[in-house]
Amino acid sequence: MPRIDAKAALALILAAFPRRLRLCLDTALRIPAAREGIVAEIAALVPEAIDLAAAWNTTTAAAGADPWCDPNVVAARGALTRFLDHHAAERDVPAARALADCVTLMSCGGDDAAAAVRIALPIWLEAEALPGLVLHLPALAEAQTALGLGRRADHNGDLDIHEEAAEATLLDGWTAALEAAYASLNAAASNVVVAAAVLSRGASSEMLLCTLLVRALLPFGERLTQPVVDQAGEDERRRRRVAEAALAKARNREREREASRLSAIPGETRPALIEPASPTPGQIVVVREVREPGADRTRNLTRGFETIIGRPVPLAPVPDLRALRGSLAFEFPYALNTIDRLLADLIGRVHVGFRPTVLVGPPGAGKSRLVSRLAHHLGIGLWRVDATHDSGAAIGGLDRRWANTEPAHPVLAIARHGVANPLILLDEIEKSSTGTTHGRLWDGLLPMLERETASAYPDPAFQCAVDLSHVSWLCTANGVDPLPGPLLDRLRVIEMPAPISIHLEALLSPVLAGIAATRGLDPHFLPALDGEELTLVRQAWPGGSIRRLTRIVEMVVAAREMSSRRH
Repeated sequence: MPRIDAKAALALILAAFPRRLRLCLDTALRIPAAREGIVAEIAALVPEAIDLAAAWNTTTAAAGADPWCDPNVVAARGALTRFLDHHAAERDVPAARALADCVTLMSCGGDDAAAAVRIALPIWLEAEALPGLVLHLPALAEAQTALGLGRRADHNGDLDIHEEAAEATLLDGWTAALEAAYASLNAAASNVVVAAAVLSRGASSEMLLCTLLVRALLPFGERLTQPVVDQAGEDERRRRRVAEAALAKARNREREREASRLSAIPGETRPALIEPASPTPGQIVVVREVREPGADRTRNLTRGFETIIGRPVPLAPVPDLRALRGSLAFEFPYALNTIDRLLADLIGRVHVGFRPTVLVGPPGAGKSRLVSRLAHHLGIGLWRVDATHDSGAAIGGLDRRWANTEPAHPVLAIARHGVANPLILLDEIEKSSTGTTHGRLWDGLLPMLERETASAYPDPAFQCAVDLSHVSWLCTANGVDPLPGPLLDRLRVIEMPAPISIHLEALLSPVLAGIAATRGLDPHFLPALDGEELTLVRQAWPGGSIRRLTRIVEMVVAAREMSSRRH
C-alpha cells in the first residue's frame, strides 16, 4: 500500500486555496516562473494588457535582486495594475483585480505600506472563505484513495474483504493527511492576514527591508503571532501542572494506603522506592519514583541517577536575549535570520525551551556548531546524537530485561547536565538508518517530541513515567525529503544558509578564536591576518563550507608560525 505523502497532501490543499493566499503561502514559489504564469493568465483573461504585462515581466527580471527599488519597475507595475483595475471595474471582472494584486505582491518590497493597504482586505476576505474548503476534503480523499489503489473512482464495488480493508485504511490516511494540511495552511493564512493588516498601518521591521512582499508576509506574520502562541502554550502548561499536582496527591494517598496494607501482612516487604521531594518554582521532578528489580537481580538501575530520581531538578532560565543574539551574530554573521527565528522561541519565556526544529542547509554551513554554541551561551548543556551511527530506537531507552538496559537519552542528558531542560542535537537526522531490526530512531523519537506524551513518557528502563516535556530538540539535515511525514509534522523547518565571500572578514575573528580555543590559547595570541594573508584566504575560499575556511586559516597560521621561527 502506498505511503501517505504529507507534502502531496499539502500541495493538494494549497492548490485549492484562493489566488492571492496561494501565492503568499507557497514556500517553494519560484518568482520568475510565477511572473511568467501571471503574464500568461493576463494574456488569456485581458488580452488588451499583454504588452503591459510583458513589459512589467521584462523590466522586473532585468532589475535584479531588488526590483521594487527600480524606477522602471515601479512605472511598469503601476501602468499594468492601473489597466487591470480599470478593466476589472469597467467589465466587472474580479479576476483582473486579483491578477493586479498578484503583480503587486511580486514586485513590491516588504516595507511598502501602500502595497499592503491594497492587498490587506482582499487577503482577509479570501481567508474568511477558507472554512468552505473543509466540505470538499472527503471527496478529495476518496479521489486520492482511488488513485493510490490504481482503480477508477467509479468502480462497481466488486471488492474482496482485503481490498475493502486496504481501501478503508488508505482513505483514513488521506483524510487525516488532508485535514492536517488544511489546518496547517489555515493557520499560516491567519499569519499572512495579520501581517498584511499590520503593514497596512505603517509598521515595519528590519526583516522586511530586502524582501519581496510575497516572501515577507508569512514569516513576518509568524513573528507577530509567536507571543500569542507562546502565551497559549504557557496557559496549557499551567493547566497541566495543576492537573499533575492533583494526580501526584492522588498517587501519594494511594502509596500510603498500599504501605498500610503491606505493613499489616506478616513477612510482606515493600519494593524499593525513592520518594519524590516537593519542587519549588523553577524546578520540576523528572523521575518521581523507581521500583527496583527483585533481590535476584544484582543490577542497580538507579546508580548514577540519584540526583534526579525523586528530587526536584532546576530549569535553566532564559538569559539576556540581546547579549545572546550579539554573541551568536559575532560567530555566525551570515545566519542572522536563522538565529532570530530560533531566539523568537525564548521571547516572553522564563525558562529555556525551543520548539522541535530541524535546521536545513548545505554541508559545512555551521548548523551543528550553531546549536552547540547556542547551548553553550544558554548554559543548558548539549547532548549530541549522531543519527548516522545511533543504534535504532535506543534513543527512547532500552528495556530493563536486557543486560545493556539504559534510560532514554533525554534522561541521560538531564542527569549529566543537572537541568530539566537540556538541549539535544540530532545531527544529520535525514541519514538515520531505515532498518527496523532494532527499531528506527525516527519512531523512537516521535512520542518525545509531543509535549503531552513527553510529560509522562514511559521509560523502559525505569518502568515509570518520566517528565521530558521541557527538553529541547534541535536537528540538522542537508535536506528533509528522506524524513517520514509523521516526523516532519512535528518539526519546524528553518533554513541555515551557507556564508558567501562577503562574509569572509566578519568570519575571520570567530574562526581565529576557535583555532585558539582548540590550542588552549588566549585569542590575543593569534593576531588578525595581515593584508597578504587575507588576500590568500580570499583567493582560496570563495564561500561555502566553514570547515573548509577553518582549514585554510589554520594553514595560513601554521605558515606564519614557521616563517617566524626561521627569522
